[in-house]
Amino acid sequence: MEKKTIIVCCGSSMITSTVAVAKVKEVAASIGAPEPRIIQCKFAEVLANLSTHDVDFIVPTGKLKVDVGGVPVIKGTAFVTGIGEDKVKAEIAEALKA
Repeated sequence: MEKKTIIVCCGSSMITSTVAVAKVKEVAASIGAPEPRIIQCKFAEVLANLSTHDVDFIVPTGKLKVDVGGVPVIKGTAFVTGIGEDKVKAEIAEALKA
């Protein structure tokens, strides 16, 4: 498996994205994938990061209201609410394996 680059974002780039970063790293470790390069940022910084990095997918912890130009988005809201977390972890695992 190749090392992936992921944007994990939230409103302030602090609390919920930090929780999501930990969960993404946990998923990678559980499937034996290399720890991904993670770009942790605010929603407002996503487009700038997409223009300067080759991103494999995005994990927002809320509603991402920008056009990401076809980059896959895996909704990380479950990491905040706890509802559907296993499904999101499975989606991230598949994206890490791809």
